[in-house]
Amino acid sequence: MIIKRLKCAGVAAALAGFYVLANAALPSFSVSPASGKYQAAIGLNDAGRYAVNNFPSDIPYQVAAISGWPVNENVGSLGGAITRIRALNNLGDAVGDSTTASGVSHAFLYSSGRMHDLTARYDVANLTAINDRGEIAGRTSDYRAAVIRDGMVDDFGPGNSTAVALNGRADVLVEYFPQGTGLRTAIYSSGTLTDLPLFAGAPVFGSAINDAGWVTGYGTNPGERNHAYLYDGETITNLTPSASRSFGYDINNLGQVVGTADNRAFLYSDGHLCDLNTLIDPTADLLLTSAIEINNRTQILARSCDRAGVFCYGTVLLDPIPAVPEPPAVAMLLLGLTLPLVLYRITGRTRTAQ
Repeated sequence: MIIKRLKCAGVAAALAGFYVLANAALPSFSVSPASGKYQAAIGLNDAGRYAVNNFPSDIPYQVAAISGWPVNENVGSLGGAITRIRALNNLGDAVGDSTTASGVSHAFLYSSGRMHDLTARYDVANLTAINDRGEIAGRTSDYRAAVIRDGMVDDFGPGNSTAVALNGRADVLVEYFPQGTGLRTAIYSSGTLTDLPLFAGAPVFGSAINDAGWVTGYGTNPGERNHAYLYDGETITNLTPSASRSFGYDINNLGQVVGTADNRAFLYSDGHLCDLNTLIDPTADLLLTSAIEINNRTQILARSCDRAGVFCYGTVLLDPIPAVPEPPAVAMLLLGLTLPLVLYRITGRTRTAQ
């Protein structure tokens, strides 16, 4: 069966006034379960692995695991009943929080099959991100954004601040409350904290930062509506000007953004805003309500319900389906494979004749 790439549809009309390439297409996606109804899948890395946090309604234990084959990798606990993974890097290291035997929540690092209590070691209260260099972002017990690197804590944040996200260059996305003002979002890079520009005259909330320093999140316009945005290091662009309510949740190193707009998952890529529901099997009884994470292979974690939006399930993993070459491209490929053989036969015959 030939599966063609689907053109962006649905919420693309929300890009009124924004430049869009006329005939561009986005990949279609296959869908597979990532977590159940009483679970949450997060931390999608470039190997396609992700963390699964369990919160069953009928038992007091909440365990966490990292997806893998043939079995999931249970990360254990710090002695208590509750463990939650907050982030995962490409090496399979995880950070999060876990209760101790006395029921107190501590921040942890899981690496090489072992749990490490970082609250006891560094006096950090929670951890939100880890990159492939082993740098970890979070918050100290006195509410200051911090980064752990090389066995040291850089508690750079002002009072009432926390690290939201971290990129591969150790740039940190920070939220803080300056005295006398509301919440602000800033980037901490090379020892300097720089506020993001205002969105429609108001501060923005940040969700994720990529290795180029691009940021997504949401801001509020004068009509008191929340809108997903993309900050490219210079300007902030409203990705959903026609939506009633939207949020940007994650961005990869290709500049692709995922989020939700009016309770439908979206993908923003190369100037296109697309309803992800138009890029999956149209016969599936499935509604993708929000896309929460995207990796550099354009795999996506999304939350799902039935098509009517009444019964909601767990998280699903979207895998891009490779495009099948169009007939002219196939013909050129076959020509490229057969031409050397034809030339070889002609050359062989010529030499025999001589």
